[in-house]
Amino acid sequence: MDDYKNLIEDGEITYPGKVDSVIFHPGKNRAELLLVLGSDPSVTKVKAYWGNKSDSAEIAVTRSAEIDTVSIIINDLQEGNYNFELYTLDNKGNISVVANASGTVYGEVYENSLLDRPVQSAACGTINWGEAASEMLGVEVLYEDTAGASRKIVVPNDESVTLLEDLGEAAAFEYRTMYLPDPLTIDTFYTSAQSVSFVSTILTTGSYEVLTENNTAHGWMPNMGQMRDVTQLEENKFSFILSTDASDAVPLIVNIDPETNRTSVELQEIGNFGDPWFMTAETVEKEANYVSPCEGIISLYLHIDNLDKNDQWGYFNVVLKKK
Repeated sequence: MDDYKNLIEDGEITYPGKVDSVIFHPGKNRAELLLVLGSDPSVTKVKAYWGNKSDSAEIAVTRSAEIDTVSIIINDLQEGNYNFELYTLDNKGNISVVANASGTVYGEVYENSLLDRPVQSAACGTINWGEAASEMLGVEVLYEDTAGASRKIVVPNDESVTLLEDLGEAAAFEYRTMYLPDPLTIDTFYTSAQSVSFVSTILTTGSYEVLTENNTAHGWMPNMGQMRDVTQLEENKFSFILSTDASDAVPLIVNIDPETNRTSVELQEIGNFGDPWFMTAETVEKEANYVSPCEGIISLYLHIDNLDKNDQWGYFNVVLKKK
C-alpha cells in the first residue's frame, strides 16, 4: 500500500471520457472532424493535434443530457494526408486518452488535375454531352437569356442532352465540371470555366438515317431505317447516293437557299439500272423541300424519271436525319 501511495502522491489520475468515434470529412485546404462524445458530463473542451503535435485547435463543449456530436473545422491546411489526435478535457485540465482520425485534404494540385465532361456538340441551343465520370457531381452551365439576364443550371451526370431555354443572341455558354473526390467531402471542386459558342446548324458531312417509307412499287427507292452517307460539298450544297442499288450511281446534288432553308435538286442523272433505265431526278415545288438545320434534317420531294422523260417512275419524298 505504501508503494501505491507513492505512485499517487499527487492524487489519482482522472481521465475524462474519450471521443467515442470520429468521422473525417475532407475539404479544400480544410477538414471537418465530426466527433461523437461519450456520456461523461465533465467534458468541457475537445482539442485536436496534427503534424506531430506541431499544430492544434480546440473548441469548447457545452454538454447536454444526451450523447453529443460536435464538429471541428480546421482551416488553412496544406494539401496532403493527415493524422489527427483528439483529446477531451474537463474544467480541471484533466485530459483523456487519445482518439485518432486520418484522411486526405485536397487543394489546387487535385483541382488542376480535373477533366471536364466532354461536349460532343453544341448547336442551336442544344448541348450533347459525352460520358460523365463517376466522381463528377455534375456540370454547371452559365448563359445569358433573351432578356439579358444571367442563368445558371446544373446538368446531372445522367443527362446526355441539354436544351438551354430562352437562349439570348450571344448564342454561347460557359461551363465547368463539378467534382466530389470523396462522398464525405464538404467542398465542391471545379474545373476551369470553358466558353463554347453554338453553331447554327448540325447539317454537316456524316451518316444520315432515312425517316420516310418507300411508298412506291420500286424497291430500289430509299426506305425507312436505311442509312446514307451525306457529304457537305459547300456551305449550302450537299450530296448523297439516292439509290444504292444503281450501278454507276451518281450522287444527288442538293442545293439549300440559306435565307429560306428551301432545298432544290436540278435535273440530273442519278444511276444506271441497265439499258434503257438511265435514271434522273429533280425536285418538284412542294413544302416537303426544306432543311431543318437544328434537327439535322434534309427533306426532298423528287420526280424520278428516265433520260427520255417518259414519266415512267413517278414522285418520291425522302427525308434524311443526321445521326
